[in-house]
Amino acid sequence: MSMTTNHISSMSIGMASRLSIAKLQTQLQDAQKELSTLRHADVGLALGYRTGETISMRQEVTRLKTITDTNGIANARLDASDVALKGLGKGAQDFLGNLFLARNGGITAKALADVAKNALLSFADGANTTLNGTYVFGGINSDIKPMKAYQAAPPSAAKTAVDDAFQTAFGVSQTDPSVSSLTPAQVEAFLDGPFKDMFETSAWNTNWSSAASNNITSRISTTEITDTGTNSNEPAFRKLAQAYTMMADLGGQNMSEDAYQKLVEKAVTLVNAAITDITRLRTDFGSAKARITNANERMSIQINVLNENVTSLEGVDSAEASVRVTSLLTQIQTAYSVTAKIQSLSILNYIPNS
Repeated sequence: MSMTTNHISSMSIGMASRLSIAKLQTQLQDAQKELSTLRHADVGLALGYRTGETISMRQEVTRLKTITDTNGIANARLDASDVALKGLGKGAQDFLGNLFLARNGGITAKALADVAKNALLSFADGANTTLNGTYVFGGINSDIKPMKAYQAAPPSAAKTAVDDAFQTAFGVSQTDPSVSSLTPAQVEAFLDGPFKDMFETSAWNTNWSSAASNNITSRISTTEITDTGTNSNEPAFRKLAQAYTMMADLGGQNMSEDAYQKLVEKAVTLVNAAITDITRLRTDFGSAKARITNANERMSIQINVLNENVTSLEGVDSAEASVRVTSLLTQIQTAYSVTAKIQSLSILNYIPNS
């Protein structure tokens, strides 16, 4: 029977120790990573085929968070729109008060015309409200200023259309003294006919508004889509513009008292209707904000549940991770100590002195 022996040297033992230390260091890095993140260092290796579950859940969390972030933008747009509409409503209420004064001679026709001109300017400013560089009343054309100024130089299309309609109907301009001869019936026919037509959809979109009639819509949850804005083509805007323009630029100060009162009464009707429309729009905004709040609450619950499920699959116990780190550090220190002793071995230490 023959016997064989393996060659053993301090070098080969030292090399094995170094390889062991390198392996332990890699394990230590993974353990330290797990301790700091409380998540498997290599999720795919730890979970195997169940890795797909966590990927799907993480993707769903990202989608829900994206919708939640978008809802924040929608909420801001609704808030800005509501503030602007509140301002338009306040202006309409103030103007209505002046119209009531005009019924009883509490304000002159010229003074009311000046008030109406200022109201037109404020109306255009409110309709052109912006948020982060976009126009909140532009509908889906949010990058285009929705309302064209009536009083402009050169004259706006709306101003030109009003002047032409008045000239065609009566054969004179609004500033002509002969306007005083217009009867209440003539004024009423003009207001209900050619003048009203200038605020219908086709003429309004041509002369007054550049807004789109389609509102911005937002996905507020995985299953819900809702309007999160409005546009200056809404009846509220057209009625206010109509009332302000008739009192500012139809020559009311040159009309007879009876004809002028016909103008005032028509303006009162329009402003009252506009205030009602503004209230409806603001109510719609409130409903949209409530839906967004409810959707965010539901999505927050979903996100929490999904995160808990992901953690249960990918997570590691902090106590176990800490023990593992401590154990690996001890092993590495021991390995370093053994390696140092092996490297210090030399056959010269065992040769007797001669």
